[in-house]
Amino acid sequence: MIEIQPTGLAADLEALAGAPAAPKGPPCTVGAFLAHADEPTAAALRVALDTPSITGKSIADTLRKYGGAVTAYTVARHRRRGESNGCRCPR
Repeated sequence: MIEIQPTGLAADLEALAGAPAAPKGPPCTVGAFLAHADEPTAAALRVALDTPSITGKSIADTLRKYGGAVTAYTVARHRRRGESNGCRCPR
């Protein structure tokens, strides 16, 4: 915990809230796969992504089997979307 608040910290934090959003890039490969999959496939993938007992590696291996260029790291990052270390796809 910071014992003495640096001068200007509150103003800098308030400026962050008023700053324009960072430019969005293309969706991650998991997001792109979801966008192009038919609804039953996309729904099944969303369930798999939301199930912690299913590993990112097994999801990536399954998607790659059907032509998706997805890595386990990308699956893990997509699962963290909305967090500072997640992908840019909407939560």
